[in-house]
Amino acid sequence: MKKSIPLILFFCIFSSLGIFSQTVNITGTIFDEGTKEAIEMASVRVLNVKDSSYVAGGVTNEKGRFSVAVKSGQYITHISFIGYLEQYYKVNTSQKTSVGDVFLKEDGILLKEAIVEAKAPEIIVKGDTVEYNADSYKVQESAVLGDLIKKIPGAEIDADGKITVNGKDISKILVDGKDFFSTDPKTASENLPARMIEKLQVLDQKSDMALLTGFDDGEEQTVINLIVKPGMKEGVMANLSGGYGNKDRYESNGFVNIAKNDNRLSALGNFNNTNNVNSGMGGGRRWGGDRGLTETTMGGVNIAMEPSKKFKYDGDIQYRGTDNNVESTTSTEYTSKGIGEEETSTQNNNNKNLSGRFKFEWNPNEKTSIIFRPNVSYSKSSKFSLKETDRVNQSDSQEDFSAESESASNGHSLNLNGNLLINRKLSEKGRSVTLELSGGITDGSTDGSTYTATDYYNSGLSELLNQVYNQKNDNNNWRARVSYLEPVGTGNFLELAYNIKNTHSETDKKTYDIDASKNQTLSENYTRTTKNDFLNQNVSLSFQSRRQKYNYTIGVGLEPSRSQTSVEKPNEEQNRYAARNFLNFAPRLEFNYLWDKRHNLRLRYNGETIQPTTDQLFDGSFSNEGNNEVVGNPNLEPGFQHRLNIRYQKYTAEKASSIMGFANFTYATNDITSISSFEGNKRITTYENIDGNMTGRLMMMYNTPLRNKSFSINARTSGNYNRDNTFITAQNGGDPTKNTANTYSIGEGLRLKFNTDKFLINKMWGIEDAFTFNIGTNFTYENTRNSALSAQNNNIKNQEIYNYGGGADLQWFLPLRFVLESDVNYSSNSGYEGGYKENSWVWNASLAKEFNIKIKSKENVTTLPATLNFKIYDILQQRSNISRSSNAERISYSTYNTISSYFMVGLTIRFQSFKGGAKQSDFDEGGGERFRGRGPGGGGRRSGGPGGMF
Repeated sequence: MKKSIPLILFFCIFSSLGIFSQTVNITGTIFDEGTKEAIEMASVRVLNVKDSSYVAGGVTNEKGRFSVAVKSGQYITHISFIGYLEQYYKVNTSQKTSVGDVFLKEDGILLKEAIVEAKAPEIIVKGDTVEYNADSYKVQESAVLGDLIKKIPGAEIDADGKITVNGKDISKILVDGKDFFSTDPKTASENLPARMIEKLQVLDQKSDMALLTGFDDGEEQTVINLIVKPGMKEGVMANLSGGYGNKDRYESNGFVNIAKNDNRLSALGNFNNTNNVNSGMGGGRRWGGDRGLTETTMGGVNIAMEPSKKFKYDGDIQYRGTDNNVESTTSTEYTSKGIGEEETSTQNNNNKNLSGRFKFEWNPNEKTSIIFRPNVSYSKSSKFSLKETDRVNQSDSQEDFSAESESASNGHSLNLNGNLLINRKLSEKGRSVTLELSGGITDGSTDGSTYTATDYYNSGLSELLNQVYNQKNDNNNWRARVSYLEPVGTGNFLELAYNIKNTHSETDKKTYDIDASKNQTLSENYTRTTKNDFLNQNVSLSFQSRRQKYNYTIGVGLEPSRSQTSVEKPNEEQNRYAARNFLNFAPRLEFNYLWDKRHNLRLRYNGETIQPTTDQLFDGSFSNEGNNEVVGNPNLEPGFQHRLNIRYQKYTAEKASSIMGFANFTYATNDITSISSFEGNKRITTYENIDGNMTGRLMMMYNTPLRNKSFSINARTSGNYNRDNTFITAQNGGDPTKNTANTYSIGEGLRLKFNTDKFLINKMWGIEDAFTFNIGTNFTYENTRNSALSAQNNNIKNQEIYNYGGGADLQWFLPLRFVLESDVNYSSNSGYEGGYKENSWVWNASLAKEFNIKIKSKENVTTLPATLNFKIYDILQQRSNISRSSNAERISYSTYNTISSYFMVGLTIRFQSFKGGAKQSDFDEGGGERFRGRGPGGGGRRSGGPGGMF
């Protein structure tokens, strides 16, 4: 007993210490008083009862619940959220640890008068959706969507206006879930006002078939969905901007949107000759249009209507015309020993396109869904090119030469297609049947001419090619797919699907030689008609299991296909090649795991048959410039691609941080690849099937605010692998040699962002000024190894390329409604050929003044907010445009002309009127005190707006 007394005393002392240091959780659930819905991402701060100093904090989850760990004691719990009145609760943890259900009341103060200090999260992950808070990326009031996208981490807009986010191509843009000129994301990026956007979501959108059946059909697209700000969802909004600068640079942009309930009508127009560089007069960084000088004319109308709960439709009609003038210099070295080319060219490309796209959706009852998508487009093109080519051959068997060529063409094309989808639910448990029918026709014709004069240095001989041609392309296709879905137990489903697709393509080309007397003679070698019929079928069986934390799909498909080509030449009977039959085994796998709503993993594998194009199957030459000729191959077989995609996403609400990872891998069998060979003094390019081509990509991104919430960092790491196979020209009469180019690359990008609503002027004189500053750096290393080359070709056999640079940009909202923007970017490289070394600084700046235009009438005064903008691009005049490309066949370096330094003065006038009497000034950040969100917000809804638009 005596021995146990010390143990008892030790236990009592230890227990009493544990009691004094006990940790408890203050809990509660927060709701909207009006709607009784849970409020997610509301801010909870636990304060010391004596001096109100901060003790601990957190945010609510998707169910409105919170739990904050503190030591036992007395506290004040402060609860707040965007657009709601704050609430305080005293908590004595010795009596109770829960504040129970808290109902927040909406703040009646106008949004423009709400001054809140905390900042919303920049990036949030919601399931398979990555959501960016638009207010985290400040832009001018006159900015367009493209200006906003360029500020988002991992987003890029290339020279042709193509949008990529985290390495994935954006195929279309939605506005509040509805298509907005969906066939052309560039239209939205150039014209939609950025100020109307509250959130920008990037997600993988499934096809109509996959959405109805729940089974992925491999036709997924990465899209951007724009969430419109509350209070701007019912009414009228209009933007009109224009600008003129030195060197006759001009820009004009118009946008009108009328919305009521779920109905929307939008019209837009754009005219510019600045390569679409900030065509909305928004200042900031350049984007798009680096190759040549382009004049653009475009206009369109978009409509979305819901006449009833059972029927809705949307669509658009758009016209786009571009006139592009390109001057380029290209240096190419072929993996074939000792062959190099220098080419200078001047090109003009004029394109006009008129298109219409519509979607009709009818749900006659709860069990039936019908979707019909008709599309039509008509295009005309005109091209003209002048080239000078010098080829140097160190091989004794080939001769150096110089060639001048001129080519021109005019063409048109009509495309009609439609898709009908019918889904019928057969039971409440999930049994259903779906039928999809689609078809389309293409009718095109091109008239062209080619003139090439070649001088051979060694022999002193000359060669002349002078031809004209007419080429007609006719294609039609149809497709039918039926899917039957059967529930198996609880949360399990079986899908039996059958798909059949037929494609008929026909190319009829007639070529004529022109002699010195301008007489035309049919060129039999370049005249023929090629037809191809391709029939592809797929029968598949898939099993899907859906659970609370995960779901998976396992399936297998058999994909038989049949291809037959026929060729008709002048003065010869039609040659019908024997039909070829192929059978591919196509397994499929998809696995999704959800730790919670903001933490998920996705893995997907599928396969697809790739059919050769009409030009690739053409029996003969379809492009001839004398010393460069492209020849089709009617014996091409369909290829097959295996694709594996992995995606990991996690958002931590407490830290407002996010991490995303993506991995993609593609392996091709019977891949269709281009192969060049040299026959005498002519380079012949054709197509062959080859196995073993593959690509792989890995990307990770991390974004988080620092302890001082005015600062945030974004880091990106990427890695790429590409294996490209080809056959290189035989040397000394030997057989062609297979060459494999293995290319590895790694990239790193780091960005630091500072954002505050109270900067220098506020601290010195108490006048509000907002300031955003970004600084970042990037680095890419690329290594290429060619398998078939010797040490003599070491400059091609082993290539190491470095691209690196950095940049900074700032945006300062000054008193008196001035806005100053500036950005500077440095670019350099290593490992490039001497003439293509880049070492440039590009500095742009703009100054804007926001003001109001008052129009008086007998009854009232109308106020129109406006922005006067002065901007200057490439102040240091160092902008260059260099590109590099390489594969197993060659390495090329190119320089292009581009927009040079210029300045512009522009004016933007805005008008909007919304339901409830809200006017433009109620939403403009420039019209008084700027709105800033309360609490960490951004992940949940924000109230306080007067209604609904879009």
